[in-house]
Amino acid sequence: MAWANSELAHVGRITGVEDPDIQYSYAMSTVNGMLHLRQAIYELVQDEAYSHHKKDLQKTHDAVVRVIKHLIKDHAIDLDAIKKFNTRGVLHGFEFLKDKPKNKKNANTNKNVKIVNITRRNK
Repeated sequence: MAWANSELAHVGRITGVEDPDIQYSYAMSTVNGMLHLRQAIYELVQDEAYSHHKKDLQKTHDAVVRVIKHLIKDHAIDLDAIKKFNTRGVLHGFEFLKDKPKNKKNANTNKNVKIVNITRRNK
């Protein structure tokens, strides 16, 4: 949780940077770190040894995903550059970044969102 708090704190600092090039670099670095954090949290959620923390881990996971999407959108982060930098395939499963189609019928009933399964390839 300390790692999550540290990564989430970067978001406020990014907006304080005046130089747009440095701001972009900081945002890109933060997105890369948060992608690693999201993957680590996902692995803990799947681990039976952490089942008693699953609810808190899921909330943290969802917050991290929201912030990642926010940074990518607001700072026009080049996700392909992060994927290219991932030469050893440590990061995987970028499907969660894709927007899901809105279903008006189930819009208010989707409160218990499940984590998307991760595959071992970059898309």
